[in-house]
Amino acid sequence: MSHLKLQKLLYYVQAMHLAYFDQPLIEDDFEAWVHGPVSRKVFSSIKDHSVLYDEVQYTNDGTGPFPDALLKQDLTTEQLELVYEVLSEFGKLSSLQLEGLTHSESPWMGARVGYAAADRCNVIIPKETMRNYYKQQVYG
Repeated sequence: MSHLKLQKLLYYVQAMHLAYFDQPLIEDDFEAWVHGPVSRKVFSSIKDHSVLYDEVQYTNDGTGPFPDALLKQDLTTEQLELVYEVLSEFGKLSSLQLEGLTHSESPWMGARVGYAAADRCNVIIPKETMRNYYKQQVYG
């Protein structure tokens, strides 16, 4: 999968975990980059991270792009079900579709207020904003 898609899937896993459980699954912050939310920790952990559209390879030996906190923690059955559900639903979308989706949602748009479409932006999308927005999307 592309680095961009990985970033968006991690973002949606985090967002939905916040919505359902009122707490983050991982401690990473997501910044409102041009192509959508990005975890700088994950971005920096990928060897050739210069292009978000490049493919990334996953390894389960601790050297892959997933946050250590996600790999090392024991997840409850409910948390695992949520992760699988998010990956199943959002994983069907292409990188560009996921980018477009994040661009249409208020957490990313709010963090980018005052920035032009192509402006570099490293404003953190607050976890509380993510939780409130996605909780509203889930529960109405």
